Amino acid sequence: MCNFFTGKNMFCWSRQKYPLLFVMVSFFYIFISSNGFATTTASPQNLKDIPWHIAARTVTFDNKKNLYIAQDNVVITGGKTRLEADYVEFSNKTKDAFAKGNVILISGEDSISCNEMNINLSTQTGTVDKGTIYIQKNNFYVHGENIKKTGKFSYSAQKGSITSCSGDSPDWKITAKNIKVTVEGYGVADHTVLWAKKMPAAYSPFLIFPVHTKRQTGLLAPRITSSDRKGFEFEQPLFIDISRNTDATLYADYMADRGTKLATEYRYILDNKTRGAVFFDVLEDKKTDDGTEQTQNYSFSGTPQRTNSDRFWLRMKHNQDLPNGVTAKLDIDVVSDEDYLHEFKDGFTGYTETRDYFENQFGRSIDEYTDSIRKNRLNLNKTWSTYALNMDALWYDNINARRQDTADTTLQTLPGIRFDASKQQISASKLYYSLDTELRSFYRQDTTATLVSGQRADFYPKFYIPLRLGRFLHFEPSLGLRQTIWHTNEFTDINGNSDNLRTRQLYDVGAKLSTKLIKLFDLNMKCAEKLKHELIPKLEYAFTPDINQDDLPAFDSLDNIEEQHLITWSLTNNFISRKSHITPKGKQISTYRDIAYIKLSQSYDINKEKDNELRPFSDITMDAELSPNDFIRLDMDLSWSPYDNHFNGFNIGNTLSDNRGDRLTTEYRYSRTLSESLYSKINIALTQEITAYYSIEKNLKEDRDVEKQAGLSLKKSCWTFNLYFSDSQDEQSISFLINLHGIGEFGAT
Repeated sequence: MCNFFTGKNMFCWSRQKYPLLFVMVSFFYIFISSNGFATTTASPQNLKDIPWHIAARTVTFDNKKNLYIAQDNVVITGGKTRLEADYVEFSNKTKDAFAKGNVILISGEDSISCNEMNINLSTQTGTVDKGTIYIQKNNFYVHGENIKKTGKFSYSAQKGSITSCSGDSPDWKITAKNIKVTVEGYGVADHTVLWAKKMPAAYSPFLIFPVHTKRQTGLLAPRITSSDRKGFEFEQPLFIDISRNTDATLYADYMADRGTKLATEYRYILDNKTRGAVFFDVLEDKKTDDGTEQTQNYSFSGTPQRTNSDRFWLRMKHNQDLPNGVTAKLDIDVVSDEDYLHEFKDGFTGYTETRDYFENQFGRSIDEYTDSIRKNRLNLNKTWSTYALNMDALWYDNINARRQDTADTTLQTLPGIRFDASKQQISASKLYYSLDTELRSFYRQDTTATLVSGQRADFYPKFYIPLRLGRFLHFEPSLGLRQTIWHTNEFTDINGNSDNLRTRQLYDVGAKLSTKLIKLFDLNMKCAEKLKHELIPKLEYAFTPDINQDDLPAFDSLDNIEEQHLITWSLTNNFISRKSHITPKGKQISTYRDIAYIKLSQSYDINKEKDNELRPFSDITMDAELSPNDFIRLDMDLSWSPYDNHFNGFNIGNTLSDNRGDRLTTEYRYSRTLSESLYSKINIALTQEITAYYSIEKNLKEDRDVEKQAGLSLKKSCWTFNLYFSDSQDEQSISFLINLHGIGEFGAT
């Protein structure tokens, strides 16, 4: 999937971007994709008007022929063109030049080196004997016995070769009988042979490869896989450059056992804040789930039986800049059946690629692929320095209710309005306040005796008085007042009352007592000169009275606020390092790094103590982050029961790395009542060129492997080879990928 970044009418693409066609004979299919040739556009003025300067040890002029003859260290310059040679004859009238002996012609970022050359410096055309064209950006070479420069940035060569490897014996090269190259166009070659060192590896009668530095319409690299569920699969994308700020990608995903899935992606940027992307897939599936053993490969456990063959997925995100500082965001996610996102989790238009694209480009994700209720949202937002206004329309698409035509009691919010004020001072007084208000209209397509539609208004101001007790203690009492009003139709509470209008008044009281202790340490180490330790002990009190709320409708958690009478202690540790260095101009600059954060906390429930319940103390929780340098990172959170001395939850993730490229990543996730899993991945730099990795994800509670992967990567200066093996519950696969730098990549799965 193509990705673009936030910039004014600018795009950048995460996969191979440019068009190509590489036709192989026999059993070979090689698809080459390239980032193209690099070049600098010539000056817009007419080259005939450019003054040409000649420098050499000896320069003579033939008046009769109007010809300059220069010898020894000859340099001719004009505009962005430079010609160097041992001997040059230059016509002042026609701008024709004959050069021989260590000849180098530099035009923009391209250059040609040879022993002998005839060139017209004005038209940039001529002939080269046994020369080499060098494209600087991608370190790309075109060699040929007879080279013709047919234009400013176009060339042809007989008995030539192309490679991105330097030296007389490149690791790889492609030889051809005839080669034509046009920068910002295509390269064409016939009777091509791919060589690995001096060994021929593959042959093609015809080769077309892109020579672009700008995005252009054309085919992208395909995806080839094979699986038990889909059979042989070939997915081919076609990129379409519509305009400077819009583009699209079309996909044809052929699956031997399932049919052909067609997909499209349309992306647009209207201005710096207005942009969007629309993706749509459609498939007429050959297979459905009839509940028999023969169709078990076409269903998933835990989902309803899929009987539909018409399958699709529409998703979209849009950001809109509106007048008066208002911004709008639109999210759409509609899928044909619950199995679809399980089925197409991977691939160019799969769930994983879509999620990552939306997160990277819009900062908003989509629901998990396992969710059978998909969120669709329209949001209007305006923010001030201390206030925020949000207007929402939320529609949750219940896939199973829609597909099976059953009662849909999903709660929708159409619309919802929130106005919030962050904590701020009231005029010049010592009193502070915050404000949360909302007005929501709730709708259900199908209602029951207890699940109804209606409206709710909630007004919740909270007041604070920050005080200082002595030199070190900070004390902040608070008081919150909440007024909530409901209006519903056909709602009857447990007492048999059917009033349409309901109200609730509620208050809460809180207080915080804290201090901050700071200690500075002189480390005088290379990584840090000083270390600051902040120790923040805090004691909090929270009280919400118990009131009867059984006569209220139940839309969400705000409709039943639980009684609260808690005392919570916490202890926070922050460790911050400082390192200073002198700039080249002699100025001292200090850099700071948060190297560690540790917070311990626990609550005591006074109500449970009053009711003689056995466990008034909550779990002891800890959150920790550690990053002392660029090579160590650790994140951890846990909860520990003080009654049975057992972890109720424990999650830890760490990454260790070094300058060689070795890396160890481990993630352990434990929930006493739900799950226990382990993920580990190790990358080992066997040499400077060879890296191996192994990863495993294991469900420890069920004692089964979720997925195992192993791989080997060989990186040379002008090519890369990757070998992958994957073993999961659904399938096994082995893949290889070869990247010829400057040309592209090919491989198979």
